[in-house]
Amino acid sequence: MPTRRMLWVALSLASVVLMAVSSAAGLYWPGAYFNETASWASQGIGQDLVNVVVVCPALLVAAYFVARGSVRGLLVWLGLLIYVIYSYVLYAFFVHFHRLFLAYVATLGLAFWAFLGATASLDLDSLGRILDRGRSYRGQVIYLTASGLLFATLWLRAIVPALVSGVTPDDVREVGLPVNPIHVLDLAFILPAMVVTAMLLRRRHAVGLVFAVPLMTFAAAMGGAIVGMSIVMQRRGLGTATGTVGVLVVLIAIALGLTFTFLRETRDGGAGTPTAELERFRAAGETRSG
Repeated sequence: MPTRRMLWVALSLASVVLMAVSSAAGLYWPGAYFNETASWASQGIGQDLVNVVVVCPALLVAAYFVARGSVRGLLVWLGLLIYVIYSYVLYAFFVHFHRLFLAYVATLGLAFWAFLGATASLDLDSLGRILDRGRSYRGQVIYLTASGLLFATLWLRAIVPALVSGVTPDDVREVGLPVNPIHVLDLAFILPAMVVTAMLLRRRHAVGLVFAVPLMTFAAAMGGAIVGMSIVMQRRGLGTATGTVGVLVVLIAIALGLTFTFLRETRDGGAGTPTAELERFRAAGETRSG
């Protein structure tokens, strides 16, 4: 295995360990969210629960397959790293300073550099040829486009009237923050990335082929985190979660189903003899690493 690929995997494993520690502390240490509003604290605890139960184990499994040279594992791993980066921007910037601060920052930094290093060393053209099986990606294109446009519309419906009337949006007041950081991350980065990736996937462009699964994996993981947040908020009397959870479960199932369909026909050398194209892909990775 190329030395640099091992480095990116090692960085991701370090981020998993720190995420597990900080999330477990968030569940059991009363000081983790002592200074937060009831809503923001409940969301943090709900996400910590999903991090420990779902995301950390999934990242460990994905990292194992990446270490074996699995293309399928690589795509899922990249998506989970996007989730960690997104989530720990929230923890590091929007949770009041306390003893876990450096753990939040380190988790964010390790995941970011693992993702950046891995994507920078990819041979997108070779990987695109491995992924393009001459099949239809209509479902994935529709999902990514609809997700990007739907959530952008939902956020703007809350933001624009508040801007016009000159009042602070309700969701910002509830969490006690200057702005809603989720709106910032989604509108600036995630939702445009989904729409652009869908457009490129429709044309079978290498970038669209490579990043469709990571973004759908991110969406499924984040959907799971929101389910956890909603359940904790309901248990604390901060609203009802039944309808929200039901919709999110459907969206998560769709994302996972489309991811499985995409990966099912992907040639993968993780457990057997690689194809010639996969061999060239790995060789290109070694050349770039050397």
